[in-house]
Amino acid sequence: DARYVADGGFCGQKAADGTRKMLMCLLSSGIPCLGDPQHKGVLPFRKKPHRYNSSVDCLASPEIYITQQSGAAHAAYLITFA
Repeated sequence: DARYVADGGFCGQKAADGTRKMLMCLLSSGIPCLGDPQHKGVLPFRKKPHRYNSSVDCLASPEIYITQQSGAAHAAYLITFA
């Protein structure tokens, strides 16, 4: 749901014509684990020496993905909306 981004202040200020912009990215998520506030910097091991690649809000039906590497997100579309 794009409302999370639009209403959360992630789209910046409205332009003079009332439009806003959102960047939609393609994400290489790898194998995710359930996000936890204790995950600071490094995700846990899934099977040593391999760690999880990202974390999500829900394993069954994820809506929010958090990656540890900036190279995992690739800009795909610039969406302009009112």
